[in-house]
Amino acid sequence: RRVAIRRDVALAVWHEIKAELGAAGLEVTLIGSLADGRFSAHSDIDILAKLGDSGLSRSAVDRIVSKASRDISVDLIFQEDLTQSDLEALLGA
Repeated sequence: RRVAIRRDVALAVWHEIKAELGAAGLEVTLIGSLADGRFSAHSDIDILAKLGDSGLSRSAVDRIVSKASRDISVDLIFQEDLTQSDLEALLGA
């Protein structure tokens, strides 16, 4: 039951982050345990973000994520920091 509640909170956090960053022009993808159904009581939210031409700084993205994340840790990975092979491995392509 505790895991189910935490998962529901994590999904709500993800949807809030996705909406706010998407409105700012960022592409965001949920990855990791929440995305693939392995979320547990100690899991965090893993998000891949592509800054692209959004004009947002990394610190602005971090502030948006921190504000929305409540008591669940969020790992924010910027696509621009990854090599193509790292990105493919992360996305399972």
